[in-house]
Amino acid sequence: MNYSFSVSEPAAGVRMCKIKASQFKTACISVNLALPLGEDASANALLPYLLHRCTGKYPDMRAMNMRLGSLYGADISASVGKIGEAQVLQMYASFIDDRFALDSESVAKSCADMLADMLFEPKLDENGRFFPEDIEREKRMLSELYQSELNDKKVYALRRCTEIMFASEVYSVGKYGTLADIQALTPEKVYSAWRRVLETARVQIDVIGNVDFDSVEKLFSQRFSCINRAPVEIKTQFIKTAGEPKRVREPMDIKQGKLVIGMRAGTASAQESYPALRVMCDLYGGSPHSKLFSVVREKMSLCYYCSARLTRQKGIIMIQSGVECENEEKAEKAILEQLELVRRGEFSDDDLKASVDALSDAFRGASDSPDAIDAWFSTQILDSQLRSGDDFADEMESVTREQVVEAANGVTLDTVYMLYSGEGEAEK
Repeated sequence: MNYSFSVSEPAAGVRMCKIKASQFKTACISVNLALPLGEDASANALLPYLLHRCTGKYPDMRAMNMRLGSLYGADISASVGKIGEAQVLQMYASFIDDRFALDSESVAKSCADMLADMLFEPKLDENGRFFPEDIEREKRMLSELYQSELNDKKVYALRRCTEIMFASEVYSVGKYGTLADIQALTPEKVYSAWRRVLETARVQIDVIGNVDFDSVEKLFSQRFSCINRAPVEIKTQFIKTAGEPKRVREPMDIKQGKLVIGMRAGTASAQESYPALRVMCDLYGGSPHSKLFSVVREKMSLCYYCSARLTRQKGIIMIQSGVECENEEKAEKAILEQLELVRRGEFSDDDLKASVDALSDAFRGASDSPDAIDAWFSTQILDSQLRSGDDFADEMESVTREQVVEAANGVTLDTVYMLYSGEGEAEK
């Protein structure tokens, strides 16, 4: 690990992660805000995009870009994600490390101030509300972002399988909410969402580089001191074992079928059995030497792509594959058969070692840039304790064959979704 980090709490429900990394020429700060997924998802999703484009001090993109240019070309971006049953809003600033600024200027402090302005002092009209034209612009852009995912059939199939598998759970809500909810947003709804975020969001601020951490922490502590904070508790529902498998086939005018299989990982928390499950999932379908890739795709030629991904924050495994529609049943059978082989321990020591080594290298390599370090820590926003990539790598290296087999035997089939070439109604 080529960095060190410490954690503090500048305000109620606000965690600051200060990562000292002197090897880079750039630094970054991210403000991450987590809220429970729900009916306000679309209003929440619009916020970071709206807030990062202008502030009361810099009311348009021209003024904003001029200020960023004066900070040696600093960059500001925004994004929305979903971690477990939480929606996570992020505003992110990347800039040169203070060592390279002229006249001992603190670029980090200036960028932190801009991020704080975006969050606490947005551009409002004389009545203290968002401008309708700004809201309409962001609604249009967020709608286009939502629609672009629908146009990607691989993403669409995963979304549909998620909606079906978690129909009775909050996890079925997408990170952008729904298109109808986006289009129904008003300045009043977005303003209410902004106030709710300030008062109730679970916040994590990551500061990475060789910067004056104390000044950044003091700045955010002062800004949050003006807010009556009541941080919301975020819980994710874990279902260890699936019931009767759900099967849905949906027709669409496509050339290549999309088969998505959802499984319950057999865990009751994000931490339970994670190292063994992670190695098992890599061995099963997460790498070029995995069974899904080397057997189902390469040897049997049943899929254009076939992979498995573990989401520890929800305790699920999602398998995605692109198949010819006539190979649907063969592909599903082969995918499930490979899991059964892992359950029986029918994999080589070399393959097990390859998975352990690949995961260990990946975790230890999660510090190759300030961006990578921020991504690593920001995804732990729901965890009670922040951990380094080395901590996770050490756990991977201690996983045994018996633990992998045990983990595989805890996995149960929940949902099979097929997006196939055809017309008509979905088959259930």
